[in-house]
Amino acid sequence: MLYRLAIIVFVLMTATQRAVAQTATEAPSSKCWRFAFGAWNPPLNWVGAGHDGRAGDLADRVQRVRDSVFAKDSTAVRNKAMYWEQTKVGWSVVLFPEWWPVGVKVDFDSTLVEGREMTGNAIALVADAGKTPSHAKARAIRCPG
Repeated sequence: MLYRLAIIVFVLMTATQRAVAQTATEAPSSKCWRFAFGAWNPPLNWVGAGHDGRAGDLADRVQRVRDSVFAKDSTAVRNKAMYWEQTKVGWSVVLFPEWWPVGVKVDFDSTLVEGREMTGNAIALVADAGKTPSHAKARAIRCPG
């Protein structure tokens, strides 16, 4: 009897670990994510990073070009671009938010809540490689549903 109970517990633990591992390694690109960032160090400075013009103007131009390229694909229009890559440590994503349209790269090193949350470090891309890029802690939480 004790032997059967031990086997059942082992099977349940193995199945649970497999389900969590599959969720954690499942490609996040097919999911909706919400991103949050801690304080940027040094603080974000568009002109100080070597960028011309205003971030909002560039974001509008990028969105118009993207919308015109994907005009025939109704699922792509107005979606925000992001590019995911699996690394040795976890997942990385490059986002193009309106407030930093040249890109923010996030390297996630922790997956939490059975793959529904990820934490890591973000870096804001800069135009002038001689400038120190801004860094921040980042968290991604999967959209409900």
